[in-house]
Amino acid sequence: MILLTGATGLVGSHLLYELVSGGRKVRAMKRKDSRLELVRDLFSWYDPDRGETLFEQVEWADADLSDVISLQEAVSGVRSIYHCAATVSFQPRDRKAMLKANVEGTANMVNVALRNGVKKFCHCSSVAALGTPLPGEVVHESMIWKTSGAHSYYAISKYGAEREVWRASEEGMDVVIINPSVIIGPGDPTRSSAQLYQSVNKGLKFYTSGVNGFVDARDVARAMVLLMESDQVNERFIANGENLPFRELFSYFARAAGVKPPEYRVTRWMGELAWRLESARSLLTGSKPLLSKETVRNAHNKRYFSSEKIQNALDIRFRPIRDAAENTAGFFRKYPDYL
Repeated sequence: MILLTGATGLVGSHLLYELVSGGRKVRAMKRKDSRLELVRDLFSWYDPDRGETLFEQVEWADADLSDVISLQEAVSGVRSIYHCAATVSFQPRDRKAMLKANVEGTANMVNVALRNGVKKFCHCSSVAALGTPLPGEVVHESMIWKTSGAHSYYAISKYGAEREVWRASEEGMDVVIINPSVIIGPGDPTRSSAQLYQSVNKGLKFYTSGVNGFVDARDVARAMVLLMESDQVNERFIANGENLPFRELFSYFARAAGVKPPEYRVTRWMGELAWRLESARSLLTGSKPLLSKETVRNAHNKRYFSSEKIQNALDIRFRPIRDAAENTAGFFRKYPDYL
């Protein structure tokens, strides 16, 4: 039996489909109030003929990373775990909850796994946990994390989660860690990178000069399965399809959606002013800010990532990000109510 945490998220839902469509028996962990409609539709999107049947084969388990008793029940009889559950936020108000979910939650997960004799544990981390490179430096797996005020709280939380997984490896459990760049694919547009597609689809006018790594959600899922079913243990692997300017990503989204791409470049000083004004608006209205200092500064950074290690280890090749954009647009054309 395989246990998958975070099964309703962007990575988790794609991984769930990859596992079940390959004939594997999966117990998928979710919160009691999780909605499964998007996961069901994702299965049907990728397999119109068998999607509904495949979805019905999933064994769902209500559990929470902060509730050890529920985790104990979820892990019963499990031989391997894919840990995808995580909180992603760049808002100051979410920092405490995010650290608790990502660090303490992962600690709880690996502790229960160790007690129950789980054989192998795959942790979905992020390139954010690899540290801050020097200007122009290509990020690779052997980079050493250094304490810095430049780290986002999300990065700190993912680094802390990785430390818990490495602790599990020291205590005898085989682990692998995958570090995806920004994951592109159909998912909940309120809490995933599908927000980027939604913004472009709604007529986003602005772009920044930043560069980042991007990877198709389908490739992340496939890479995780290949890693777990290989003899790779106690290693981390970057999953990155392409390094692209944000402007180019937005252009892919725009063409796939049939809308006009963003045409006005936002300079750094404009971005710094924008997040401060948005913070003031949020304080006055009590609403969630649309921008934060971290999101604005990340949008102007130029980051480059190498997938050479995982490509050599697994003989895997990643899809072009244009394909990921078209796949995302196609899903939302078929299921427009999610936007």
